[in-house]
Amino acid sequence: MQRLTHTFNRYFNWRCLLLLSSIVVSSIAIPIQIPAQAQPSKPQGLSIQADTQEANTKSQIVTARGNVQLRYPSRNIQARADLAQYFIKQKRILLTGNVLIAQEGSTLEGESVIYLIDEGKFIANPKAKQQVRSNYIVPAEGGKGLTILSNIQEANTKTEMVIARGSVRLSYPERKLQARANTAQYNIKGKQIVLSGNVVVVNNGSSLQGDTITYLIEEGRFVAKQKPGLPVQSIYVIPETNAN
Repeated sequence: MQRLTHTFNRYFNWRCLLLLSSIVVSSIAIPIQIPAQAQPSKPQGLSIQADTQEANTKSQIVTARGNVQLRYPSRNIQARADLAQYFIKQKRILLTGNVLIAQEGSTLEGESVIYLIDEGKFIANPKAKQQVRSNYIVPAEGGKGLTILSNIQEANTKTEMVIARGSVRLSYPERKLQARANTAQYNIKGKQIVLSGNVVVVNNGSSLQGDTITYLIEEGRFVAKQKPGLPVQSIYVIPETNAN
């Protein structure tokens, strides 16, 4: 009797195991339909393409060399360079060699550009004896650009401020405006440009000189100030009319 019971138990356990395995296999084979709205969204992270790449998990530094293409969709940033270094801990990207950065139609060119991710700030430097070049779209002008050349530039996408220092040259073709200064501050949101230090502005052939000149873009108005004790100087072209 004991032997019969033992045999029955073995047979019963084997049948249970077979039944259980068939249930498991069947459940895996059933396709799961995920609603369209539940599909995972495309990653919005930092994408880097290059001829060669190195990633150091200890130092947390990624180095990309040769034909570097960088994309950061969540910030609307695209860039190209000869070399890129992504410092993961510091949340900083260093681009060097023929750098071109494009963001929402505006561009920044230099020999090296540092991007501070948390601050949303670019710091650009040029090659020796050259200048950083940037071009900003002015919506009021239907997409016409404002070009700034300088020895160093900072552009903060969060505060929407651009600061250019050293031998600044500014060109605004739509307004027939050219200027030079030691420093320029372009307040994108406030739609104004503040030029300071040995400022000369030429507009339609007329000129304005001062220590600081503020240009209110929407109003098309200049406000000039000079150092204490010195006068602001301006020269205006008056078209000659025929007496006949």
